Amino acid sequence: MALIERVFPFVFSHGGKQAVIDDHQTVCGACGTVSYAGEQISRHELAVAAKIRELDGLLSAEDLRCIRLKYAFRQIDMELMLSVGPKTWTRWERGKVPQSKAADTLIRVLADDPEVARRLMLQSGIENPAAAAVFEQIDEDTKRLATANLQARIGASLSRDMSVGDVASRAIDAVREVRREKGAKAA
Repeated sequence: MALIERVFPFVFSHGGKQAVIDDHQTVCGACGTVSYAGEQISRHELAVAAKIRELDGLLSAEDLRCIRLKYAFRQIDMELMLSVGPKTWTRWERGKVPQSKAADTLIRVLADDPEVARRLMLQSGIENPAAAAVFEQIDEDTKRLATANLQARIGASLSRDMSVGDVASRAIDAVREVRREKGAKAA
């Protein structure tokens, strides 16, 4: 019995749409039975999940990994922040399973807004020194940029008692406080 490995179009439906992937299969030369050997099933699962992400306009598995690493989050941190089950983020990030559209939307928001990422981390009770250091660096970078911006806008008109850095720090603290108060009232 000769087994033949081939690449064959695999058609499946998702969300009322037909989709096609190149599927690596093993076929029995005598009877034509299709099977998956070794890594073929994994390759099949990855290709189907990638196609679903493409059809639904979802972030790729690599995008998910980059977003997580942007804040030095661990996979378990992401699961806690998104309130998903154990190993769910791992499956998404490995490309085995596509995330839901709702999860994708929240991931995009936290990717674009460090304050959302920080808030989710804190609300989830996550203690991650590496992530905390990333947020401290974001704060320092923001203060530096705000200081330069304020200096350019108001120049020498500041009081001699207060530096531009002091004004920037207070402005950022005020914005954070307003965001916290808004969040507390909404909850």
